[in-house]
Amino acid sequence: MGKVRLEIWPWLSHHENATGFRRLVLEEEARDGESLRGFLNRMAEKHRVFGEVIFDRQAQELSRQVTVIYNERLLELAGGLDAPLRDGDSLSFVPAFAGGAAPVPTTES
Repeated sequence: MGKVRLEIWPWLSHHENATGFRRLVLEEEARDGESLRGFLNRMAEKHRVFGEVIFDRQAQELSRQVTVIYNERLLELAGGLDAPLRDGDSLSFVPAFAGGAAPVPTTES
C-alpha cells in the first residue's frame, strides 16, 4: 500500500466542510495494483464530495464538472480511469473549463 495526495480546489472543497474558501489537501491510502477507478469508488463511499460532485459510481465515470490532473498530466493523457495508482502519486480535482475565445473586435474603415 502507498499514499496518494489529493488536492480539491475551492469550488469543491466546501462540500467537504473545509473552513473558508480554500483548497483541501488529503492523503489517502492506495491499495496495491489499484486503478484510479477503484480508488475513486472507495473515495465516493468515504467522502461525500466524490460521490456527489466528482465520480458517479453508478455510471462509473467522472462528472463533466471536473478535470482530473494525475501526476501533473491530464488524466486522459495518463491512462484514464484505468491508470494504476502508485505510492506518491498526486491527483488534483479542478473545475472543468469550457468555452472559446471572445470575438475579436473589427474596425471598419
